[in-house]
Order: sequence, then structure tokens, then C-alpha cells
Amino acid sequence: PLPPPQPLPIPQPLPPPQPLPIPQPLPPPQPQPDAGGLTSDCSPSQLLSEDDQPHTLYPSTWQPLQKYQQQYNLNGEGIVIAILDSGINQNHLAFTQQVHLAQSFIPGESVEDTLGHGTMCAGIACGARFEGGEQSNWFGGIAPRAKLLVCKVVPNGSKSYNSTAVCQALDYIKNNHGFNSAQPVNVISLSFGSTYCDGEICDRIDTLVGAGVIVVCAASNEGRLTARNIAYPARLGNVLCIGSHSSSGKASSFSAVGKEIDFLAPGENVCAPSVGGRQALSGFNGTSCSTPAVAGLVCLVLQQLIHLSVPHYRRAHNVRVMREILKEMATSSGHHSEEHGFGCLVPAEFFEKTPDEKKRIISRMVQGV
Repeated sequence: PLPPPQPLPIPQPLPPPQPLPIPQPLPPPQPQPDAGGLTSDCSPSQLLSEDDQPHTLYPSTWQPLQKYQQQYNLNGEGIVIAILDSGINQNHLAFTQQVHLAQSFIPGESVEDTLGHGTMCAGIACGARFEGGEQSNWFGGIAPRAKLLVCKVVPNGSKSYNSTAVCQALDYIKNNHGFNSAQPVNVISLSFGSTYCDGEICDRIDTLVGAGVIVVCAASNEGRLTARNIAYPARLGNVLCIGSHSSSGKASSFSAVGKEIDFLAPGENVCAPSVGGRQALSGFNGTSCSTPAVAGLVCLVLQQLIHLSVPHYRRAHNVRVMREILKEMATSSGHHSEEHGFGCLVPAEFFEKTPDEKKRIISRMVQGV
């Protein structure tokens, strides 16, 4: 016989539904005051290039600039360059006469540089020789008679720029040092960058470039680490984007690679003024070093335009024209690569030409601008 059927279990009541959690509002987006970083090692350099060169600003291809400064007074006189960075060591002997104006855009902080990065950039662009500097391979900056406008946009204790301060500094240049002012800024050197495109900064750079200011930017020290390793604002296209090479002319391993690269300039084992005393000198590596070197070179070109009495020379206050002039100094002017741009800059390729040759080249380039 079959066993008797078993009673079905008594169904248990379901638990009451639990209320859904009340959604919490997302926190408001935080501003990005320190949206990017500086593009050099701010401490004394430990890296030596493959040919074991000592720290120096002038590799063999740039050494003739010292002759031009002394024999031809090619020194940036009459040109004003603005450097937006961590400030400046105001007591340094390299800046006894160079600083036209220094202003901090960091609330509560003076323009004094505690990091050394801004002092380095200013020294490379237009620092002066001083007694005893030669013993440490310091022979002065690229354009030692150019006037310097220092804008502090990096807070003390930080290696990142403050985006609000950068915007205020660019506004200050536009409003107080435009081409119609008594001391117009001709060149701006920016040795910082970010993967983040700050529209406020980019818009201001566009305005200044449109007004005839040559803006020179560091590519970054990301090498080939990412697919988008050229930093903003160097990626904008209407600025000069600068990478680094060693003393032997090889692209530095840290120098960013990308289609935006225009030129390479010295960026390894560079001797430059620093913080820590009136004669402090240190060695630096980075596209931060290459950028003010090219900015100083642009000052020399602009000075030449004045002396050569090139017709419509103001038209050369244009990034596109300046790029073409610098290509006259480049090792690969007819070929562009993502690693080298148009190549390493060799100033003698342009400055050794006769005045008539230079005038003819520049006149051709400014036509139709």
C-alpha cells in the first residue's frame, strides 16, 4: 500500500517590503585650482646624458649665442617676456637689472620663489652673467637684456599651478601690457601643463595669441607613457610646443611625443639660477628648461626684426610666422615627426646669415599675414 499523503507546509507570510534608501545628492563638483603640474625636476639634477656632460645651458650647437651677445649685441634688448611660474629669487645676481615687474597672483604670498622652478625658467630665458658663475658653467641666459615680467601662479609648497591665478595673470597681461601699452609683453613662457583642458585658460591664451603675443609651452615629461601625453596648453596648436633634447642632440627619453611637437631644445643637465642664495646654481632636467630657452630665442628673433627694419615686422608677432622663422634653424625643417617635431634648433643656421638674407627670409614669411 502507498503511504498516506503528507500535509503541505503552511505558507509563511512574506516580510513587509523595506523602503528604498533616499537618494543622496551628489557633492558639487570641486574646482580644480591645481589642475596640472610643472614640467621639470625642481631639485638638483642627478641625470647625466650619455656623453657625461656637466651641467650647462649651452650645448655645442647653442654656444655661438654667447658670441652674438658680445659682438653683435644680440641680447633681447627692447623685448619683454612674461614667465608664469613659481615666482623668482629676487636677490639672485642673475636678475639685478632684468626684472621689469614681479607680481604674485597667489593670495597672501609674495613673489618670492621657494621652489626654484620659476627662478630656473627666468634664468634660462634672460638671466645675466655674474662674477663666479662661469666656474659652474653659467654664462647667462639666452636673452639677458630682455625685460622680465614675473607672474607667480604656483603656491609655495606646491608643484602644481593654480588655474585661477593663471587666468588672473593672463588677464593682467592683456589689460596692462598689450601692444598699445608702454611696455607690451611680446613673449609668454609657460613651463607647466595638464591633461585637463581648462577652457578659461585656453580662451585667454587664444586672445593673447590673436593680439600678437608669442606663447611658448612645454610639451610635458610624459615621454611615451600615454596616447595623449602632450599637455595643455601646449596641445592647443596656436602656441609653440617644445620638447627636450640632450647635449648630443638626441630626443630626451622623458620628452613627450605627439603631432603637436614643434621643436626640441636643450633640456638635460641644464645649469640655471636657483633658490638658496644670491649665486645659487643647480642642474635641471625637463621640457621646462627647453621652453624658456626657446622663449629667449624668440626674443632674439624679435630684436633682429627691429634692427633689420623689416617692412611690416609687426606681422611677425604671430605664432605661425615665428614657427616658420624657427624652422630656418631646425635640423629637419622639411620633415615633421611626432618625436622630434621639425628637429633640434641650431641658432647659427639663422643668425649666421647676412642681414640681407635674413631680411629676405622674414619679408617673404610676413607677406600675406
